Amino acid sequence: MKTKFFLLLFPLISLTSCNVRKEINRKSFYFDTYVDIRLYEGKDANIEIIDKMFSKVDKLTDNYNERDLNNIYKINKTNDSVAIEPELYDILNISFSSDLAALNYFNPFVGSLSKKWKESLENKTVLSEEVISSELSKMQSSNLEFVNQTTVKRNGESEIDLGAVAKGYALDKVKEYLKQQNIKRYIVDAGSSSILLGEKDGGKNFVVKVSNLENSYLELKNCVISTSSLSRQVVEIEGKKYSHIINPINGSALNLHEAVIVVSDDGYLGDILSTDFVNESLDSIKELEQQFSVKTIVIDNKEISYKSEGLEVIKR
Repeated sequence: MKTKFFLLLFPLISLTSCNVRKEINRKSFYFDTYVDIRLYEGKDANIEIIDKMFSKVDKLTDNYNERDLNNIYKINKTNDSVAIEPELYDILNISFSSDLAALNYFNPFVGSLSKKWKESLENKTVLSEEVISSELSKMQSSNLEFVNQTTVKRNGESEIDLGAVAKGYALDKVKEYLKQQNIKRYIVDAGSSSILLGEKDGGKNFVVKVSNLENSYLELKNCVISTSSLSRQVVEIEGKKYSHIINPINGSALNLHEAVIVVSDDGYLGDILSTDFVNESLDSIKELEQQFSVKTIVIDNKEISYKSEGLEVIKR
């Protein structure tokens, strides 16, 4: 969902003081949000490489603009085969993987419907059932064909949207690079909705504030925190709150939960699951988090409605 309205997941989580000695940092604008890279060891050259990683994934997953390489925008504009970069092939392979078949509310072909909702909500109107029905029909008849290891072909009319996986994937590539460089102390904050944590001095945890819960904190390290939040990015029409996260089953922009936090080892997975979990029942979330080995916090009405065992929320 590559617009400011649809992609930005406003901060549910913020970091407190890091209490680390040295810092090399860079703040850049990718995925329609600010990406804050902070290394507490390493060199300026490491920041440069990480910044280029984010830049490339941002270009590849942009579904609104043509870039200087074949990207999602290019794929969405044709039903011909398109030769793509290895990173985009990898992201698409992940997004259309059968491993995600258990998820009810994640569908990369939601792009066209998301754009329709964006236009409608910007005008403070609810998208018509006729348009929703038409877009859902297009989604059902669309598919992505992996022609070979370097080429894909979109069949159908629906557009692909990788907004629910792009930042998490980029964080995974960064984590892999930092591990190769033996850099352990870092924070990479991709717009507060996706945060990669290393560790503090002495292998200690970072303290992370849960902004929507009063005086509530998490103590975590060596993980990715993924957040889907309706706390700010929402349009209220006739008493109903419509969000940037679209239900791909019924086409609605109304969501079941106010916010979901997923703590995982893999950024791509955490981002996908937090998006899906916003519309999953609590019973389904409990089953899915076991299946995917993640921990979850669900927030409704500014209170925790579900929290995984072993994930402690500290009151201060």
